[in-house]
Amino acid sequence: MQSIVVNGITWFNSSTFAEQDLLMLQRKYHFHKLDIEDCLSEHERPKIEEYPGYIFCVFHVPVKAGGRIVKEEVNVFLGKDFIVTLHEGRTDVLEELWNVLRDSRTKREQYFHQGTGFFLYKLMDALFDRGFHLIETMVKELRRIEIELFEKEEHKINILRDILTLKRNIITMRSILFPQRAVIVLLQHKNKELIPKELDLYFDDVHDAVERQWSLLETAKEMSEALQDTHESWLTHKTNSIIRILTTFSVTMLPLTVITGLYGMNVPIPYQTNPEMFYLLLVGMLAIIASFFGYFLWKKWL
Repeated sequence: MQSIVVNGITWFNSSTFAEQDLLMLQRKYHFHKLDIEDCLSEHERPKIEEYPGYIFCVFHVPVKAGGRIVKEEVNVFLGKDFIVTLHEGRTDVLEELWNVLRDSRTKREQYFHQGTGFFLYKLMDALFDRGFHLIETMVKELRRIEIELFEKEEHKINILRDILTLKRNIITMRSILFPQRAVIVLLQHKNKELIPKELDLYFDDVHDAVERQWSLLETAKEMSEALQDTHESWLTHKTNSIIRILTTFSVTMLPLTVITGLYGMNVPIPYQTNPEMFYLLLVGMLAIIASFFGYFLWKKWL
């Protein structure tokens, strides 16, 4: 487990923590055993728990992995002289921040000069700010799909998978961000010794960022639904056009099939031995075809 010490404040960070690491921190800072169990559990709901001397937070952050939006769980222990961040390693935000603070004394002073509460704000701001990049990527994908749907005939049939994948990412990100809105607001009403009143404005900024992302996702959700409806309407129109053409050929060929079947029977039929009958039938069938197509064109069915 990595650690940085600045002005008497220690930041522990790890994406590969083990139970013994947590037990070591528990003995040192007297963490509650239920919080240790929460960190070791595979899935935990977002929440904030307040104890004498520290606050335990669980955040869920959207990250992209293999083309899909997935949830990254970040567990935070916040005390007066320490902060512990435990995560699964999907997001590179914490590692990038760790490298920046490790290599820059100026940055370390900037992030820790107002205590652990201010550092928690900077941490949350960096984590949730990445959501705008994810939404921007999804909006670009929506625009690409819109262009293909309305301007490129050849890609319309295979575009449904892209629309459904995008809708899944939007729904997943909404489900991740929804509980964070309440958790961030609740954080402002916790231990004022750790999170002073003057930091409320900073956490309001994080909350506003999440709310803006929620609004953008709402718009993206409506756009994806509209594109799916448009695609389904196009498929229905395409199917109806094909059925109309096939029906036209079926109706046109039906009387011809009857005539050829009639003269193909092994029973005596009038004019069957007439050498001119073949040409008369051929002319008659062509006349039937022409009359049918003329009628369909007159009705504007073709």
